[in-house]
Amino acid sequence: MSPSDMFEDSPIHIDCILAIEATVDDMRSQNEATHRLLQDVLDKLGPAQARNVPNPIRPPTCGSAQSSPIPTSSAGWRKNFFKPSAPSEFNGNRSAGKVFLTSCRTYICLCPESFEDDLTKVIWAMSYMKAGRAGHWANCEFEHEAKSGHLCFIDWVDFEEEFRKDFMSLDSEAAAVNVLETTSYFQGRQLVDDYLDQFKDLIEDSSYSDPKTIVVKFCRGLDRRISTALAGMTYGRPADTDPKAWFRLAVRMDQNRAADEAFHTSHRQPNLLAPGISRIPMASRPAQVAPAARFAHSNLSPGNPVPMDIDATRKAKATPDTCRRCGKTRHWAKDCDLRFNV
Repeated sequence: MSPSDMFEDSPIHIDCILAIEATVDDMRSQNEATHRLLQDVLDKLGPAQARNVPNPIRPPTCGSAQSSPIPTSSAGWRKNFFKPSAPSEFNGNRSAGKVFLTSCRTYICLCPESFEDDLTKVIWAMSYMKAGRAGHWANCEFEHEAKSGHLCFIDWVDFEEEFRKDFMSLDSEAAAVNVLETTSYFQGRQLVDDYLDQFKDLIEDSSYSDPKTIVVKFCRGLDRRISTALAGMTYGRPADTDPKAWFRLAVRMDQNRAADEAFHTSHRQPNLLAPGISRIPMASRPAQVAPAARFAHSNLSPGNPVPMDIDATRKAKATPDTCRRCGKTRHWAKDCDLRFNV
């Protein structure tokens, strides 16, 4: 194409460009009108109702990239529907102090917008300390605030430190070590699952890290039947440096033992009689009555023998008088008809 042809077609291209610019201006004006309409609707709804409405799409400007249609405030209005569980009331028991403090931390992390400052966090946590030693402690703190105009705590960190001193074990590591050195942590009549949970808590509190020590302590506290079965294993025995393998094996063996006991308990001897035939009870024999003792002391004892019955031979049953020749009764041999041998 020659330069003359390009020059001749240039008015046509200019007309096309002008038409495109006019179309873009119309679209921009429409977007601005839509934006003003949406803004009026949001103003009428008010800030409380418009909180959950996503931000409107703003009209694109020249030289800027097109913004994403995802509303930027979606994370904020979704948190309003998330209701974490509040901590339970605390009575001052040292064994539950760690759980209560962890519950307070969890709630504060999930709902940070509910607390303006650290003072609000402290007062909120103390509102759940109503009974026992914890309630008395909270009352003393509020009385101090009423007199001095401020609490004894500088911030939330200071509150946690004072809480640990008063409501948590002073030396939980030493206490756990002492328990592991006795027999109080043994399984006993518990299931292996319950014993394992208790044992893991003690290991965590005691800061034991040697795997062999953990395995020895765990096997030592197991039920005697399970520990004997583990000691007699020749194949499939876990390594002494793998406590988790020993935990799984002990749980599996306890489940097998429970299933075997349930099987033998539910097993009953089958009825050998035909259906509808009841078992005839056996006639009971009369109890034999022991003859009365002939003497006052019939039981032998050292120094108290039973005397002899001298008249036993005299009391024998007398035989009838018979003839010694014929063997008949009612006569003697001298009167017998056979006394003469002819």
